[in-house]
Amino acid sequence: MPTRIGIGSHWPFDQWGRFLPEHTTAVSLLDRLLHHSIVVVTEGESFRMKQGRTRTPARLTKK
Repeated sequence: MPTRIGIGSHWPFDQWGRFLPEHTTAVSLLDRLLHHSIVVVTEGESFRMKQGRTRTPARLTKK
């Protein structure tokens, strides 16, 4: 059975060089990760971001 791994990111592939030490590091890493992979691109706001914006922080409601 093949090994499967899921990786999630809020950053598009072309911006991975912004948080890795060098752009070539990002290119090499993505090349190895994406070889024979299935990429699923989603759009829209994440559930956690939406939920966090509507929730009242507990520290503000306690007195």
